[in-house]
Amino acid sequence: MGAFEDFVEVVKQTETMQALFQSLEKEPAKLLAAVCREYEVTKKAVPDHHLNLSGYFGEAILRALVSANLITREREDRFALYGYKPTEAGLKYYGAMQKEKNI
Repeated sequence: MGAFEDFVEVVKQTETMQALFQSLEKEPAKLLAAVCREYEVTKKAVPDHHLNLSGYFGEAILRALVSANLITREREDRFALYGYKPTEAGLKYYGAMQKEKNI
């Protein structure tokens, strides 16, 4: 193993990096759940300003959910840049994760 690979392994073992990896796994599910919950109540696209995009990668995770076709991005109204609606696949995953109590 070279110096770079050795360095990467040392950094990966830190508490901060472990929290980052956990965040990468959990935050997309939390964001999908937030979109699905509000959509179930309103039956309208969820305005971007209703979403909590704090965390490590909020905006990137939002783009990943759109790219994975789990939510769609739409121009909704004059009060938000975009609105987000879950797709059938997104609702399916949301329902399954709810049953498993993962979200």
